[in-house]
Formats: sequence, C-alpha cells, structure tokens
Amino acid sequence: MINTHNDCQERSKQFKYLELIEWSVQLLTALIWERLLSYHSSETVQKKLEICYRNFSLENASGLSYDNCYRFVYYLKHGENFFIQANQSPHAIQPMLLFYGISQLLKACLIIIDPEYPATSSVLAHGVSSRKRKKQHYHFLKDEIKIQRNGLFSHVVNKLFQLNLLDTDKYSMEFLLGQIAEMDDVFFFHHSKSNFVQIEKIQDKLIIPEKTAQLFHLSANRFAEYLQERYPYYTVTTASKDEAILKNTNPLTIYNCTPFSFHIDNGEFYLPTSRDRLSKLPEILIHYLILYNLSMISRYETEWWYDLLLGSSNDDYPFILRYMEIAKRKIPYFVLNFIEHSL
Repeated sequence: MINTHNDCQERSKQFKYLELIEWSVQLLTALIWERLLSYHSSETVQKKLEICYRNFSLENASGLSYDNCYRFVYYLKHGENFFIQANQSPHAIQPMLLFYGISQLLKACLIIIDPEYPATSSVLAHGVSSRKRKKQHYHFLKDEIKIQRNGLFSHVVNKLFQLNLLDTDKYSMEFLLGQIAEMDDVFFFHHSKSNFVQIEKIQDKLIIPEKTAQLFHLSANRFAEYLQERYPYYTVTTASKDEAILKNTNPLTIYNCTPFSFHIDNGEFYLPTSRDRLSKLPEILIHYLILYNLSMISRYETEWWYDLLLGSSNDDYPFILRYMEIAKRKIPYFVLNFIEHSL
C-alpha cells in the first residue's frame, strides 16, 4: 500500500511537471506573437524599411518602403492566422496550415532584403519537390525531398542567407528532423541515439571542448579549424589542447547559427555529433522542407495519413506529432529574431 501511494504521488508530480511545461510553452508562443504585433503598424514598418533600404544604398528607398510596408504587415498577419488556425485544428490538416503559414512569414522576411519581390514568376513556385507516389511499406523518416532550381525556397536561400544550393540536393526526413535540437529526445527514446551535444556559449563565443572534438576524431584546435573552413562566418579566437573558442564574424543570431542548433525550450546551443549531420541549411529552411512534405502527404496520401493518425502504427506517428508542436512555436520565434535583427 505504501509503495502504491508513493507511486501515485510520483506520477502526480510528473503530470504536474508536464502541465507546467505545456503552460510555459503556450505562454512563450503567445509572447512571440505579442512581440510581432508591434510590426503590424504600417507607419512604423515604413520608417524602418526606409532606413533599411537606404542602408542597402537602394534608389527610391522612400517609395519602396511605402510600397512594401502594407505588404509586409499583410504577409505577417496572414502567416500568424495560419499558425493560430493550426493550433486550433485537428492534426490531420495542421501540416497544410503550417506550411502556408511559414511561406507567408518568409515572404515578409524577404521584402526586407529584396524590395522587388517577386520580380519574376519563377520565384512564386514552392521550389522543392517530393516523391509523388509513396511506395509500399513507406516510412516518413526515409522519405526524401529534392531542391529545385527556381522557386521560393531557392530565392530565400540566396537572398536571406547568401547560400547557393544545388538543384540536385536531396534531404531525407530523418536527416532534417535530426537537425532540430528539440527532436533529440525523440530520437533517443525510439532509436537509442542522440544527435546532439550541448555547446557552452559565453556572450558571442562558442566553446568547443576536447571531449566534443573527439566525437569527430579531431583535436579541439583542428576541429575548430575544420568548422571555420566549412562555415567561413566563424573565426577561431582561442585554441589549445583542451578547448577552442569560435566567434561569429556577424552577431550570433538564433535564426542562422548553423551548424549549431538553438533549443527554444532551454535557450542552449547544440552541435550535431557526427560530420554527416553537419548541415549548411539554416533551421528555418529545414522547417520549410519538412512542412512541404507533410503538407503534400496530408493532401494527396490521405489513406496512409489517416492510417498513421488513427492507428499510430509505427514510429512515424510520435516523430511527426512531436515535430509539429515544435514547429508551431519555433518558426515564429525564428521570424521574430530575423525581423528584429534586420529592421
């Protein structure tokens, strides 16, 4: 009887802890949209866009800012409405709402950097493609998505992050989900492996200890040099046998800290634990790719989709549902971070 009573108390504590986490997540999400509300003023946005365009030495910065201030606000509001509806809708249609939501939010970010967007019709397409027909014994984690030469995705990659990706690039869902720090406990529970190691951050510097470098079979000094070669926006400020210190040549931003991943729940930075997981894709673009594929599945693979949602038949179910909960709060956070650093 005593053990049963103690077990009940322990379970009660766990439920209360989970309720507290859920409440904290809801509060964080509400605060993000509340902060973005400040950018719903066309008057304020116009002034900020004009300053931004003048810093880019663009002709007619004033006229462009007037043309784009309402577009910016409308993209932002439209994206927010999709996310709010996703939070209130069944899981079955959430991928579509979240994908259209992230597309609108990225367009708001785009016109900060590219005031002529869309200059041509070639940037209006999604810019990615997925397998049209799912094979027998299909598993979402093994599915792949392919980058196309033209479209919104490639335009965002080039304009917002100054990257050039090949149109032959393919990414598996397992690889993409493995780039998101908040998904690590799901991978560990179901696959008994961890994809990340936590990295200490002091102001704008990231500390790489010897223990972390050994995961890549390198010394701390050599591993830091390797990261600097692969990601030129990092410089090695200090290197020794025991640790190396990396500094971002630009202010370290949450929306673009590859190959590191920012964990929104604990505010810490994480690094993938193997070379084949070191990506150049900023995480917000990873969300775009995953949500595109999920939205296509929910629209065109209805039988498989409902088998998954109603039958919980394999590991795809907890991975997908956990991912969508993360996406609802992390994507707006990235967008807010980008806007606040750009305007």
